[in-house]
Amino acid sequence: MTYQDGSYQAKAMGHSSDVVVSAKIQNNKIEKVKIDLGEESTPKTKEVIDKLAGQIISKQTSNLDVVTGATETSNATIRAMRKILKQAGNEVEEVRSVKDGVYKETVPSYGWRSMMSGEITFSNNKLTDINITEESDSKTSHWFSIAESKLIPQIIKHQSLDVDAVSGASVSSGAIKHLVEKAVVDAGGDSDDWHKPVEKSQKIIEKSGYDVLVVGLGGSGILSYCAAALSEAKVFGIEAGAEIGGNSVLTSGPMVVNSKIMSEKYNDGKDNIDVEDLYQTWLDYVGDTKKKDVIRVAIDQDGPALDYYIKNFGISFDGASFGAPAGFYPSFVRPDWTKEWTVYTPDDGKFYNAGEPVHLGQYKKALKKAVDMNEVNDFLLETKAEEFLLDDDKVVGVKAIASDGTTYKIYAKAVILASGGFVGNREMMNQVYGHTAQVFGTSLNNGTGIKMGQAIGGDTYALKTLPMIHISQVPNMIRDDSLTPDQKATLSALATTPDAKKLDISGNLLTSKDESGTQNSEITVGIAYAPGFKYYNAYTQKQLDEIKQTGLSEATSKSGVIILDQGGQPYKAGQPVQDLEKIIDEGIRTENIFAGMPKDLAKKLNMDEKALTAALGSNDEKYYLFEADGYAYATCGGLNVDKNMNVLRKDGSAIENVFAVGQDSEGVENVDNEAYTPWGGQAQAWTFVSGKIAGENATRLAKK
Repeated sequence: MTYQDGSYQAKAMGHSSDVVVSAKIQNNKIEKVKIDLGEESTPKTKEVIDKLAGQIISKQTSNLDVVTGATETSNATIRAMRKILKQAGNEVEEVRSVKDGVYKETVPSYGWRSMMSGEITFSNNKLTDINITEESDSKTSHWFSIAESKLIPQIIKHQSLDVDAVSGASVSSGAIKHLVEKAVVDAGGDSDDWHKPVEKSQKIIEKSGYDVLVVGLGGSGILSYCAAALSEAKVFGIEAGAEIGGNSVLTSGPMVVNSKIMSEKYNDGKDNIDVEDLYQTWLDYVGDTKKKDVIRVAIDQDGPALDYYIKNFGISFDGASFGAPAGFYPSFVRPDWTKEWTVYTPDDGKFYNAGEPVHLGQYKKALKKAVDMNEVNDFLLETKAEEFLLDDDKVVGVKAIASDGTTYKIYAKAVILASGGFVGNREMMNQVYGHTAQVFGTSLNNGTGIKMGQAIGGDTYALKTLPMIHISQVPNMIRDDSLTPDQKATLSALATTPDAKKLDISGNLLTSKDESGTQNSEITVGIAYAPGFKYYNAYTQKQLDEIKQTGLSEATSKSGVIILDQGGQPYKAGQPVQDLEKIIDEGIRTENIFAGMPKDLAKKLNMDEKALTAALGSNDEKYYLFEADGYAYATCGGLNVDKNMNVLRKDGSAIENVFAVGQDSEGVENVDNEAYTPWGGQAQAWTFVSGKIAGENATRLAKK
């Protein structure tokens, strides 16, 4: 193909925005490439751009290798580059037809226990059906069914794969689209032809007359909504996701402090904890008394808040699963606190594996009851808050954008921010911590509430409280069938075992501090303190050869990953790992393992070469670094609030009609640069206490 000299530009829809590629072609050669990812959020944005641009220049083609961890962004770049080469080659844009038939396809998806399979039907050059025949996404998350029910009709209606992914189900959505792409190719078509722009709505809808508007319907937002509705407020809620509940539906349960109902049920009517002991332990942990009044409220109102939601909205708690006395979990930091953490009653009477919302039904029933308390009460899903509506300097409502493009202007006398913190905002994570963390659960918690509060003068408190990291796992889950579940689990065990030399992100030996703030020689859980929220387990070739011959150590064989497991078990101790080379090869392919001499590894991983060589012990030996990343449920630091949950300005004055709850304000219970208070359920308890207080106070203000 001969290309005309010139500068060209093309774009293609990625996960969340257009990817724009610009290229200069001269003397039939691609000379320069610029890739603008727009709002695409990847763990390693610069690395993704560099890899893709480097491939275009070196290969002189659009046939690029997908960058690990950035599949949709890579595919969008490939499609945009194809458009450029067609422009430069004066190719006529022709739409290729597809042959009628039912095409069976299989692709990786969110579930790592099996791939997603589907039957794609074409008739008269149209897509008529997408039938998912096998998937494991629903075994680990409630989001798949939502993606299936919402996305498939939209793809068929618009005959386009550029419809938006379902908010909160981006991986499942991407897999469904990938099934269709494969089917198009097998049917003789060009998958690029099925990426057609989908027109967005330009409508503006105003909603007014509300007392309380809740931004975010995760746990704290739902509980705020319920408290406001029970206080006879007219309430409206908006949620960015396609389902309610946020990451609260993935948690086990809250801290419980002398709930009368729970004490009667599980503790012979006795108080389960000494509140003064808890209060002093809490103050000692945060190291000052600046927020002692808020901490006092968090303790004193915990039991009453749980009782309030049990009695009025049917929220239910029951027995623990870790062998503690019935109804309460043990504490992390105080062995004598054996009854201060309770768990939600699962909807169908049993507990599940990673990510399954065992109590989502409770939240749905509670919200429905609150909505039914007033005929004007309502809420919108897949609707993202953008900014406050102001009358002079007074907040009078919120502007929000729905997934179909509709703009909503919703007016209310008081606003409660409950957007869930900022763990899903990589830019904000980098600004606060200097690096990001892997996300467990929804990544829709992108700092909306905190940024909205700051925009009207709100201050933050303990924003650098470390994220809720409870899981260590390889950074790139292997979601295809290149390895068996047991092989995947063995890879994870070698990456997370305490029985290996550990390095930090600079190449130094990793010193040890576990999540509770105590010293621990075995870093298996709670790597919130590790620089970059990650570490590397280092092995020599000799060590790996020995593992292949004699098997895993006892510690490694027991190094199972909690919650985010691979559906299998690590090989037994002493059992030869004869397929270790295959496990390592796949680990390298998926960028979970990095192999090379210290000099090469230092360059690849941006480590200090001298420190790395000193830590490893030799500069002329090949090493294998297995990466283990921290997976975070949420951040904790947020807006500064008083004991009424009013957002505070820097001068300490309250923004009277703006409140913040849950992860949007939990920093007031914590301290910068430390893990959130290390006893069971403190974060989830804050959703109950802050939600009840904010809902009642927002209503009281609105009815003045």
